[in-house]
Amino acid sequence: MNNCYTKQNTLKFFSFLLILGFSFNLFAQDRAPRLSVSAALGIPATMFSVNSKFIGIYTGAARYSFNKSWSLEAKVTAHTFFNNATGNPKKTSLDGTASDILTYRTPNYGLNGIVYYNLHKIFGLDKKPDARFLPFVNFGIGLNWYKPSVGFANGAGGSATSFGKPYRDYQLGIGTRYYLNYLMDLYVGAEYHHVESYFLDGIKEVNNPSLDTYMNFYAGLSVKLGAKKHANLLDWSHKNVAKEAENPKDYSRWALDGTVGLPILFSPVGNNLTGMFSLGLRNSFNKFLSGQFNFAYGTVSGDQSTTGNPKVGTPEYVRSFSTSLRQISGRLLINIRNVVTEPANRMKWNHYAIIGAGFTKATGDATFANGKSVSNAALSLSPGFQTIIVGYAARKYINHQFDLIAGVDFNYNGSKWIDQVYANSSLDNHLYFHSGVTYKIGTSKDREHIDWSSANYNNFKDKKTVLQQVPVIEKPVIEEPKIEAMPIVVEPNPVVEAAPAPTPAPTPTPIVEPVSTPIQTPAPTPTPTTSPVARPTPTTSPVARPRPAQALAQPRATEPAKNEPKNTKTNDLNNEVTPPPSKYNVIVGCYSINKLAVAQYAQRSLVNKGFNPSLYRSSSNSRMLRLAIISTDNRVEAIKILRQARKEIEPGSWLYIYNAQ
Repeated sequence: MNNCYTKQNTLKFFSFLLILGFSFNLFAQDRAPRLSVSAALGIPATMFSVNSKFIGIYTGAARYSFNKSWSLEAKVTAHTFFNNATGNPKKTSLDGTASDILTYRTPNYGLNGIVYYNLHKIFGLDKKPDARFLPFVNFGIGLNWYKPSVGFANGAGGSATSFGKPYRDYQLGIGTRYYLNYLMDLYVGAEYHHVESYFLDGIKEVNNPSLDTYMNFYAGLSVKLGAKKHANLLDWSHKNVAKEAENPKDYSRWALDGTVGLPILFSPVGNNLTGMFSLGLRNSFNKFLSGQFNFAYGTVSGDQSTTGNPKVGTPEYVRSFSTSLRQISGRLLINIRNVVTEPANRMKWNHYAIIGAGFTKATGDATFANGKSVSNAALSLSPGFQTIIVGYAARKYINHQFDLIAGVDFNYNGSKWIDQVYANSSLDNHLYFHSGVTYKIGTSKDREHIDWSSANYNNFKDKKTVLQQVPVIEKPVIEEPKIEAMPIVVEPNPVVEAAPAPTPAPTPTPIVEPVSTPIQTPAPTPTPTTSPVARPTPTTSPVARPRPAQALAQPRATEPAKNEPKNTKTNDLNNEVTPPPSKYNVIVGCYSINKLAVAQYAQRSLVNKGFNPSLYRSSSNSRMLRLAIISTDNRVEAIKILRQARKEIEPGSWLYIYNAQ
């Protein structure tokens, strides 16, 4: 009856959270993405009468953001508190103290509702688009179901046959999220759990009872559902950028990783040279994150010289051992290089952080100091002992079908029986150094794997695209010719210069001539005491009635028109933006000179993608800033980059041909 009532209350509680979330969504004023899902691994520090061994707390959660500050999360947890080597001596009678416990094992499954409050406004981070940290505090409540079993010092023991009435779990925490990209966040934090139970360690002390509280230090990965670069999760809406064209490319996502290597077991008996192999089927969700189902098989062994009559179960008792390990695990691989920045070419390696968990089954042979031996002994129960995996791998591109991989995994094994020594309290963890190859499934010369989709070096080819289908927009050179710093010729008689000719020329031939050909006009003979540049100050009316031919041949770039207002921002650009250094320039964006900050932000965005963009201004009179990803004198190279820019940056990218005068 009580269990039924508790389950009904639990369903009511989470139904209320669900209805509350949809209610906020219904009245929301904007349609920014609000949902995210996450997985985390926690390491608890217990405050029990008999503290637990090192374990992992596995967490899965879904979070809904009401606004930039508040969000609500539904979370499920699974973990097992245990201690199988308390060090307490055996005794005939129990006295209700922690010394009564020899071993205990308490599986836990929990449901929690957590409220988060972001602290970005307090630290001013909501006004910094480049900020990547989002600190938060959280508080919540949940219900945990548990099934304890315990072994006492007097030889007695007990074990619950089913999960009984749940206990309440209150939590309070602090942490921060770290913005990897618009799809994913990393997050770390610490939570204090105040639980209404005395029996997580199997005992309620008689004289000094205390609840079994604990701290959970965790790290995890959050995936933001439906988020885009121009529409980040609501929490990160201050990082939105201008909407870009969708990438039309089709990439392969499946791969088969095969490795061989050397396992090293941490055992007091020793470690011998053995081998191990693994086979993993991997799916890349995007170029940042992939998931893998992995199977590994190998052998660990060790031997030592023993003397005397050592105690059974001690390291000295084992003369030699050989244990076969069969491991099944699930893993997440984070492509660190793509998260931070895109590689410049395929000579670089992609680097992966690995986190995973699974089960390992062990069977072994051993020879002991007293001459006895065992063969094919079962060293684990079904389905095996729990293993937590943290690792690193590097991947080198060979061709569109194969990659070379190498790395190391640290395996935290929830067993101390692998070396068949069970009297010591240390667990038998192991390292796996490995190398191998990756076969990228479904790839071709025209279809790359998404791990190698970085814009700078993707060799994706569209055979339907030819040069004629990608027209080159060539801006007329006379629109904004490059103006070199030229001496201003001051003629000896400015009055004569400003006076019109008595009879105009019959044809405007000087105006029709190309700009690149200077118009030959007889220069006045300077007096011996007058230098052509002796008077840098312009005449009182330098543009009153300019001659058309001379206006084209020698534009006075250093003298602004009198009716043009002075713009200090424009003057500052002279020191920040230079003319293009080469003839062919692939332009991906144009901006007014009053929008320098916007142009520089777009430039930084392209740098983050791995490009090397530059801002150009054709002349000091130009009112336009051009954002170019390449400036070259090689037309073929420029056309190639233009195709790439239209596919991966801006469909309206064009080629600006700049001729220095």
